[in-house]
Amino acid sequence: MLANEFLIIIFVILFLIGAISFLKPSKKMKALSDIRLLASKEGFKIGSTPQLRKKFKNWDARVAIYQIKNTSAYEDLHYIKRDGALELYSPMSLKYDKQFPVIQDQILSLPASILEIIFFKSNIAIVWDEMLGPEELLRMKTAILKICN
Repeated sequence: MLANEFLIIIFVILFLIGAISFLKPSKKMKALSDIRLLASKEGFKIGSTPQLRKKFKNWDARVAIYQIKNTSAYEDLHYIKRDGALELYSPMSLKYDKQFPVIQDQILSLPASILEIIFFKSNIAIVWDEMLGPEELLRMKTAILKICN
């Protein structure tokens, strides 16, 4: 009888230890939390609506959509990463604009971590892998702000 009581007590203790360790955030979740906190402080909005996700061609559950205020003259501009470089997706008529080489050079100066970028009237939405870290986030912000000025 005493052995059964010890087994029950040990089982309950192991169950509680397992439940507590399950609630503890993993290293990956801590890293994401730190990056998202920094992004929020830097003026990024994290997340999206289902309608916004549909506009992106490179979005999946492993990457994130960050948004930042668009202070540039560009709007309705969409670039997608193909073969390691960002390529104009729409509007294709922009390729015939006199300003296209300037815009293209600015877009090509963006960090390689950006998988897709869309300039809307009020904001710029970016698809990227958050696990690349806070340094990459800051590089990305600096490059985007250069385009906006």
